[in-house]
Amino acid sequence: MLFAAMCGGGVSICYRLAIQDGLPVPMAAFGRGLMTLAFLLPWFVRMGPSALATRRPLLHAARGVAGLGAFMFQLLGIGLLPLADAVALISARPLWVLPLAALLLHERVRRDRVLATAIGFLGVIIVAQPEGHLSFGTVAALAGGLGAGVVLITFKLLSTTEPAPRVIAWYAIISILVWGPVSAFVWQTPSLFALAMLVGGTLFALASDLAASAAARRCEVGLLAPIEYSQIPFSALAGWLLFSEQPGWSLALGTAVMLGATVYLVRRGG
Repeated sequence: MLFAAMCGGGVSICYRLAIQDGLPVPMAAFGRGLMTLAFLLPWFVRMGPSALATRRPLLHAARGVAGLGAFMFQLLGIGLLPLADAVALISARPLWVLPLAALLLHERVRRDRVLATAIGFLGVIIVAQPEGHLSFGTVAALAGGLGAGVVLITFKLLSTTEPAPRVIAWYAIISILVWGPVSAFVWQTPSLFALAMLVGGTLFALASDLAASAAARRCEVGLLAPIEYSQIPFSALAGWLLFSEQPGWSLALGTAVMLGATVYLVRRGG
């Protein structure tokens, strides 16, 4: 899960650079789906006609809808907010995962996990600094975290019968079907740099999905989700080096609170 989180930071960096270079947001989502299928082509060849065979189409559809929403809101968040702030708010998904895991997976909600999530959300509030109102970027980043929480739940449910490449392939197909027509209306020929960032972001996303799926098969999602906080310092460093963003005291304090909650959770629940 830690590797998945680091790859998630790479996704944010690559796609932000692509969008800043002029790539429309729907084209980023469409390109990710198209390239994901291309990267999975060797698996399709090896598996043959059974590669996409599934008895759980509705759950794949739910994962697709959640993934589409999560990815779009995350792109908006990282485009409108400082990179580390957006990643910090997206990483609030433990707030959503714990009640969802209890409701849908019947996982036992232990007091230490509830406490860690509450403390982590306090760190999120420190980073967001709402001051009586929330910007659209802040709302989008939080919505991206909610969608990511639902994705992790569906990964857990699908992991009992479906191999990870099949789950990822169905999501890629849904992305192409949804964002293909939209991209046709906003089409702009991407620059070589934007195309390179799109390829890099897709590779990071593929690696993150595979790692998260493997983690979901081996551990309860209530314990996995807070590990997402670990990518915040990495994103802060990337924002400073690549975008000249100066991390403020609120990011440092909020990150310290969230990481402290994660360390406590792992030590008590590992």
